[in-house]
Amino acid sequence: MNTKSTKEKNIDLYKFEESFPDKKLLKGEGVLTKGLMRYFSPRSEYILDRYQDLEGWYRRRLEAGVMHYCLKVVGDPDVEATVRDLAGREFTGINLSTVDYMGLSNHPKLKQAALDTLTNKRLHSINTGPLLGNSPESGLLENEIAQHLGHEFGILFPTGWAASFGGIAGIARENDVVLIDEYAHQSLQQGAYASCNNVVKFKHLSNIEVKSKLKSIRAEDPTQGVLVVTEGLYSMDGDAPNIKELLDICKEYQAALLVDICHDLGCTGKDGKGTLGDQGVLGDPDLIVVGAFSKTLSTNGGYLTTSNLGVLLSTCSFAGPYTYSTSLSPIQIAIAREGLKLVAGKEGEERRAKLMSNINVARERAKMHNIYVYGTPSPIVSLHVGSENIARLACARAFRMGVVTTVLEYPVVARGKARFRFSMSPEHEHETLIKAVDIIANSITWAKKYHAALRDDGEMPLRLRYG
Repeated sequence: MNTKSTKEKNIDLYKFEESFPDKKLLKGEGVLTKGLMRYFSPRSEYILDRYQDLEGWYRRRLEAGVMHYCLKVVGDPDVEATVRDLAGREFTGINLSTVDYMGLSNHPKLKQAALDTLTNKRLHSINTGPLLGNSPESGLLENEIAQHLGHEFGILFPTGWAASFGGIAGIARENDVVLIDEYAHQSLQQGAYASCNNVVKFKHLSNIEVKSKLKSIRAEDPTQGVLVVTEGLYSMDGDAPNIKELLDICKEYQAALLVDICHDLGCTGKDGKGTLGDQGVLGDPDLIVVGAFSKTLSTNGGYLTTSNLGVLLSTCSFAGPYTYSTSLSPIQIAIAREGLKLVAGKEGEERRAKLMSNINVARERAKMHNIYVYGTPSPIVSLHVGSENIARLACARAFRMGVVTTVLEYPVVARGKARFRFSMSPEHEHETLIKAVDIIANSITWAKKYHAALRDDGEMPLRLRYG
């Protein structure tokens, strides 16, 4: 653990000494036995007093050393990174949490594009999209991302979240139906609920259920507007739908299909065209695509592409995140353009090959330890733990053994399916990944034994309590 100056320590929210594992602290109220959603809807006469219990839960978990959210990165988050928690503790280890799927965040060509723009352009865009916020350069990026995905038109958003939310809000109306995968990202779900009164979820990746529900919708109202929503690559399980089959089903029942490709643009598929390219559906007129630059192209920003000019104009006019947000800065546009050119070229192919090699090494090493690996080979490698109690202990142990990674639990994933999630990159070496997976396996084994000892001491529930 690194040391810090007194001035640095003053910015920490809480000050706790390192004591993990401490049985007394780990048995504190809710440290291992309560989930986040227990604190979502507290009651109080005064709204600002509602979240004192949530604060106490954070504090107890921090003191016990098992709160690994809201971390601050100290220095440069390279293949090794140092992070600081809210209690001021610092951990250095193999970095498997940075979402930089193509390893471009330190690429000299992208940096030079930023520097050239910094020298020749203003720092900030002038206004929102409808009010002078766009430029010839942003128009070029809109055309380039649309062409990359086989569409005629593109529109830029300030973030990927805004694109996903705004893509639905620009299309769906109050009396339409949005049929959405149950595991779709919160940006998509919130966009759906904000746009219409008829949001229907279907079982994850189940095209059979989509067809059944569309058949029922059309039997009840042949003229109702229907938008089906899914993702090209799901970030929790690392799995993908059969989009070609799903698109055919949508056509049969006169529904449009919106696909969020936030996690596969640039880093999977030939020329970086992801699941849509692999399945041969790029540019389909019944397909609307939304996504983000941030996971692969090393800058914030999002986009929507379509070959339907009416959809584009409706999004420009009625999607709040576009209409009322300041547009991307010149620097962001320059980075995204250079990154898109790179991933579509020879170097992009080479980086994707190294990325896939790293993915396979990590997955196979986990299987060697008899750890279940979710999904199919992709930049998201999720390793099953199961119990949230054990996952918290295992994550705390892994941080202290030299791995900086993410553990996911409910409500981000289903109850009882907590997991470690690695964000892969071509920048890692095989030996580093093998070491990281070995540490994770060791940490899970240790956590199971330690949790059993806590239960044997009494007053430790077997399962997490959610409310």
